[in-house]
Amino acid sequence: MYKKYNIFEKLINFFPYFFVFLATIHFPTDPDLGWHLKYGEYFFKHGNVLRDNTFSQLMPDFKWANTSWATDLMSYFTFHNFGFFGLSILGALIITLTFYFFSKGAKLSFFEKSLIFPIVIYFMNPLNTISFRGQLLSILFLGILSYLLSIYEQKRKIAFIIPILFLFWSNLHGQFLIGLLLLSGWITVRLLNNYFLLKINLSKIFTEGKFLGLIFFLSVASSLINPFGFGIYKDTLRYFINPDLKLIAEYLPFNELSTPWWNLIIVATITTWGGVLLLVENKLIDKIPKASLFLIIYFLSLFVRRYAWMMYYLSFPLLKPAAHFVEPNTKKYKYISGTIILLLITGIIFYFKLPFSRYYNFSWNNYCSFNYCSDKAVEYIHKNNLQKNNLLTMYNWGGWIIWNYPQIKPTIDGRMHLWRDKKDYSGFEDYYGYEQNFKDINNSSYNAVLMSPGKPIYKRLLELVKEGRWKLVYNDNYSGVFVRNKM
Repeated sequence: MYKKYNIFEKLINFFPYFFVFLATIHFPTDPDLGWHLKYGEYFFKHGNVLRDNTFSQLMPDFKWANTSWATDLMSYFTFHNFGFFGLSILGALIITLTFYFFSKGAKLSFFEKSLIFPIVIYFMNPLNTISFRGQLLSILFLGILSYLLSIYEQKRKIAFIIPILFLFWSNLHGQFLIGLLLLSGWITVRLLNNYFLLKINLSKIFTEGKFLGLIFFLSVASSLINPFGFGIYKDTLRYFINPDLKLIAEYLPFNELSTPWWNLIIVATITTWGGVLLLVENKLIDKIPKASLFLIIYFLSLFVRRYAWMMYYLSFPLLKPAAHFVEPNTKKYKYISGTIILLLITGIIFYFKLPFSRYYNFSWNNYCSFNYCSDKAVEYIHKNNLQKNNLLTMYNWGGWIIWNYPQIKPTIDGRMHLWRDKKDYSGFEDYYGYEQNFKDINNSSYNAVLMSPGKPIYKRLLELVKEGRWKLVYNDNYSGVFVRNKM
């Protein structure tokens, strides 16, 4: 009887992760997907990492430390063998593993998972709907780090896995640097907490400080084992001081009173309640190092929306006491109520995912319906050799053009938003001036333009068409192709 119950318990504990997997199967719609595939393809064909900008017109001599080079290999291998559907499944698997490690680190019960998982899935939807991308791997590694830190007290030697973690992390995504900063913050807060609040002997704190300092040093050293060496640090640190950050939505705060802005308020309210409950139960002191990671990233999320995705996962330890507060007293009703919650939400998710054929039949045409790109417009450009006419193309379509139309070099693509050369020239800043009509396209060297109707430059080009200076040679719902009239 006990054996049957044990099997049932294991199966029912698998249910929250099945829910996460199902809820996070999405279409691969990342605007940067094309150039990621091209970088991965280059490695498999030539056996080395591409360091030069061979795909776009602007900044052709720029040398780039691609901090997601290993992720590009994963993207290409998966796409080459399993297509878009493979990327959808890969993205869902990574997100499910992320929930697993963060929940293990927070020691969530079945009922707590049934409440917290759907809430965090909802908050994470803007990122997860894009499906597989390097940022998901970065959050997964943060989850693994969080789990390792949670069991450090019981298994001190587990800390030696952390440098190995950063060896892989630094080759997969540039946000490994945030991981190092959070690790250093956790070490600092833990040592201070041990001295001031737990009143641990100073010599023991000093001994532990040396050990954790060694772990941090090894983590930094292991992160340098990559094709670009210290270049990944220079490339990543360049982001923090780059003036072009203000032009990228992902590096801006959420709009005040928008839904994502209210999500931050909701999380702050629930985690504050969770903190109060821990304080009342005299459990807050032990949670301070983990809570500090959440507070750091929450503060950053107020100014840069990109950090919100990490923050939601780091909130698990403070969401836990709030969920536990409403948890039934008996084990039987904990499982019954948790199962009912997950069944209801899974049923809704299942309904909206139908038909599943949409996922394994997904194509580049479907991709363009999400990213508002037009294959007919690009085919018109190729057919009429407009790519040789000093062509200006839209930023968001650069990666798609790179993969699908290698005979056409886009002006710019998603790799280049923060590139600046030694002369402080920024291709994105140059492009953005024309896109937003801060600089007049008529006074530029461009003689052909492929652009979305939603951009300010499009309206300017229509004015120039009326003035007889340009011609609109192709247009559809998603794009227009303009050519300068010869004088």
